Amino acid sequence: MKYNKNFDRLENEYIFTKIRSSASEYSNSSYPLIDLGVGDVKLPLFKKTVDAMKDACQEMACEKSFRGYPPAVGYGFLRDKIAINYQNLGTDVSADEVFITDGAKGQLGNVLELFDSNINVLFESPCYPAGAESNLLRGNNVDFCVGNEQNGFIPYPPTDISYDLIYLCSPCNPTGAVMSKKDLKIWVNYALSIGAIIVFDSAYSEFVSGDFPRSIYQIEGAKNCAIEINSFSKSLGFTGIRCGYTVIPRQLEIPQKLYKQWLGRRFNGVSYVSQRGAETFFDTEIRKAVEKRIKFYKTNVEILKIALKNLNLWYNNTVCSPYVFAKTPIGETSQEFCQKLLLSLGIVATPGSGFLRGGEGYFRLSAFCSREDALNASDRLKHLSID
Repeated sequence: MKYNKNFDRLENEYIFTKIRSSASEYSNSSYPLIDLGVGDVKLPLFKKTVDAMKDACQEMACEKSFRGYPPAVGYGFLRDKIAINYQNLGTDVSADEVFITDGAKGQLGNVLELFDSNINVLFESPCYPAGAESNLLRGNNVDFCVGNEQNGFIPYPPTDISYDLIYLCSPCNPTGAVMSKKDLKIWVNYALSIGAIIVFDSAYSEFVSGDFPRSIYQIEGAKNCAIEINSFSKSLGFTGIRCGYTVIPRQLEIPQKLYKQWLGRRFNGVSYVSQRGAETFFDTEIRKAVEKRIKFYKTNVEILKIALKNLNLWYNNTVCSPYVFAKTPIGETSQEFCQKLLLSLGIVATPGSGFLRGGEGYFRLSAFCSREDALNASDRLKHLSID
């Protein structure tokens, strides 16, 4: 039997699996574990969301209202509401361009089945590793456009190289950098000029504030070159429920046609119960609750930033992210520093090296935690010894 040799291109263990494994081995009664590593939400589902899912379960208990396999593209009631939400942003996305998925992570890799293998793919980096690793597994040629402190972790496209596929994320996981309309327009123009497709990860769009765009389709020309992937995981707390969506505009006629074929052959759809829960996201009362929850997590961010500032550690001072992306002390690798945080203070952090090119020398703290954990972590950091 011949196996996929492209697994040799990956680390032996996925970064967040490795973090959870290290955390499970931690034992220190003086400092109970505070997990600021894996970006998993901690606050529970909203009551109205739970009630909608309960009602959906009751429907499934009745012969007349029972539902079997869901439509592979998603139920119309959810697709319609997502399209209206896009239209409220000033875009012309329609329901037949929206496809319901089980979240963003898998789709960053699944979308590759629409394209040929051995293509040239560009990532802004440091980046969430799932998309890049999916490309490596497929045998694609992966390159990185590296962000840094000087460019605010918002790199611009190269002037002398062409790519087939471009992955962008804004607000970016892990750096927190958010692209302006001007920044995104540069990337859209670049993609159009070379005939590339942009895969735009907008999983953190609800954290955007001010005049920054929440969707790449707010940029002129984007519907001719961009596929957008989003999720209800971070906004509605659906990390354990699984529901998201992918938008492929009609202008991308061939990719949309192929995606429908892919869905029919490889996917049995997202459960009716999950989709009814996701539908509540567009309820006026829930929208206000989501905004309040976003502010809660952002306050956690500010608490952690103050602690890092007191340690004289540099951090990317953005306001549209649930993460703090900070620099390790001089002379310490990201792995070494995160190990120190774990063993000496019981704080789980993510080493920047896990976010691929340009991530070494940094670490990420997740603010998806309780207020108590944010305050306790901040207090423990006062005792950190930095040479």
